[in-house]
Amino acid sequence: MSGFILKLIAAATMLIDHAGLLLFPGQPWMRVVGRIAYPLFAWCIAEGFRYTRNRMRYFLQIFILGVGCQIVYTIAEGDLYFGILLTFSFSIVIMALFRETRAALQREYTVFGDFLQNHGASAAVRTGIVTAALFGAALLCAVITASVRVDYGFIGIFVPVLAYLPDNKWLQRVFFVGGLLALSLVNWQLGDHVQIWCLLALIPLVLYNGRPGKYRMKWFFYIFYPAHMALLYLLSVIF
Repeated sequence: MSGFILKLIAAATMLIDHAGLLLFPGQPWMRVVGRIAYPLFAWCIAEGFRYTRNRMRYFLQIFILGVGCQIVYTIAEGDLYFGILLTFSFSIVIMALFRETRAALQREYTVFGDFLQNHGASAAVRTGIVTAALFGAALLCAVITASVRVDYGFIGIFVPVLAYLPDNKWLQRVFFVGGLLALSLVNWQLGDHVQIWCLLALIPLVLYNGRPGKYRMKWFFYIFYPAHMALLYLLSVIF
């Protein structure tokens, strides 16, 4: 099963989830099916960051779209709830800083480390700065999620990061499952007994072959989120 198929499954289950939320609130099975979407998208975010040729562009595409969706949502609902695209934007920042930290510890500096070197920073200073930046970003995410409602919260930000951390493919899956279990446990303690069904996403992930697939349709998946939400919201107002 290719990455393209994973994204199709994620998009379909997200559509079912949001249709259940906005149009059919009396159908809890739709919310159960919808729990499959987040893990698949989280995995694809980690894979996309790992293999993209331009990580800054990758971040900006998701972040700018997330900000656009956030502006529309805040105006329409009067709520500062941060959507999933902003959650994943935070994830990408953490992954980028982790990459810098790992490179610094191995004395193989990347963009941030090279910038510091060009401005006269020693190897020890560069390592200290990038490591502090990583922990500072994690702390900032904790503060933001404690102050503002963020889709899937602090743990949700780190689930894609856990899939990115190890180089070994099986360890990636082990770390990722650990993140999903932590997310489910926290939600269970908060009274949300539906999130545990996110573990169903492990079935297609086991079948994933690590390849992007014949078709990419990158912009379709970027546009699908705001487009389907706008359509469902419109239908909920009409009917």
